[in-house]
Amino acid sequence: ALMANNEELRIIAVCDDDQNIYEFRGSDSSYMYKLAVGAESKLVEMTENFRSAHSPVAFANEFVKRISRRIKTTPIISMNGNGGRVEVIRHHSKFMCSPLVDNLIRNMNAGESSCVLTQTNDEAQTVTALLRRRGINCRLIQSMDGIRFWNIAEMRYFIRDIERNTLTPIIDDEVWDRVRQKTFSVYKDSNAINYVRRCLEQFERTYRTKYLSDFREFVFESSIEDFQDTCNVDVVVSTIHKAKGREFDDVYMMIKDGYAIDDQLLRRYYVGMTRAKKRLFIHTDTDHFNNICADSVKIDSKEYVRPDEIILQLTHKDVFLDYFKNRKQEILALRSGDVLIYENNTLYTVSGKQPVARLSIKMQNALTDWENKGYKVSSASVRFIIAWKSKESPKGEKETAVILADLILKSK
Repeated sequence: ALMANNEELRIIAVCDDDQNIYEFRGSDSSYMYKLAVGAESKLVEMTENFRSAHSPVAFANEFVKRISRRIKTTPIISMNGNGGRVEVIRHHSKFMCSPLVDNLIRNMNAGESSCVLTQTNDEAQTVTALLRRRGINCRLIQSMDGIRFWNIAEMRYFIRDIERNTLTPIIDDEVWDRVRQKTFSVYKDSNAINYVRRCLEQFERTYRTKYLSDFREFVFESSIEDFQDTCNVDVVVSTIHKAKGREFDDVYMMIKDGYAIDDQLLRRYYVGMTRAKKRLFIHTDTDHFNNICADSVKIDSKEYVRPDEIILQLTHKDVFLDYFKNRKQEILALRSGDVLIYENNTLYTVSGKQPVARLSIKMQNALTDWENKGYKVSSASVRFIIAWKSKESPKGEKETAVILADLILKSK
């Protein structure tokens, strides 16, 4: 308790130190530990889990014991009355995407949610491609590697029009509706407009009065992933970091070898397995889950080949940014989802075959590696158009527009 004007100010802090997976952002459970051991502090462990069935909870309880320097000591108790199921499939092959997808399709139940959790974006993209080829309605949620929602073309268009038409601190409802309709009309063919639609709907639900300052802050603090729509999809595919805070009936985790085993990694795996409400399926080529009781443990000694289709989602690091400086109008005429032509590390528009993007040296080398593995680019499309300005740009220089594309690679 802190003293203020001779009165006690009580502070209640809530956390789960076992799910602290954002250490790379400066998050540190030791701050909570210092509060918990204070002279007048009281630590209360919340151990009742009403979300998950017995088997996933029991499995997670055993796994979490491997994490050192924990604050909690009491095991979690499942309170929902269902047994659930945990399966661990130990693979000899390092290519596990195909058997994981086969397992998911065999176990899918109508009306129940399923999620595939991977460690990397590349793995998530590969699983997504396999699911779509099998006719599964799925949605990919992944780390956007620094892409700010504030900077996507559709959101910038809406914000600038709102600012031009708002002369008071409060956005007039008539202006809001008019600009929204105009934005949706201009970008009606853009795949990314749905992110803006969900952003505006969420803001309207949160703020009864639309202050311009509140809206700017709301958009600036948001990420693209915040407005991913997972409704009406059968399977969500996500990196583990992006699944935090979500829950699914069935969770399929793909855990590959080659990572240094430390508390941060173990917490990440714990976060993944605790997303499961009913059933947890772990596909792995590691020994991390040995000696933990599961409902089923299987050994798969079959060797699997690489998938015949790979999706590469380009970021800022994958394109030559200065290449865009004199092509702003051509780029802003494009829409998210538009098809592009790929030739010799350059992307062209289909209409007129205008060059609109060039791959960075880093990405060119990556494509060479994929070609050596037997893949080549078969198609390309616009994923996002974003505003960009170099940190070294002279004062007053305007932003340019940058294309972040999807490349589809197929096995030769």
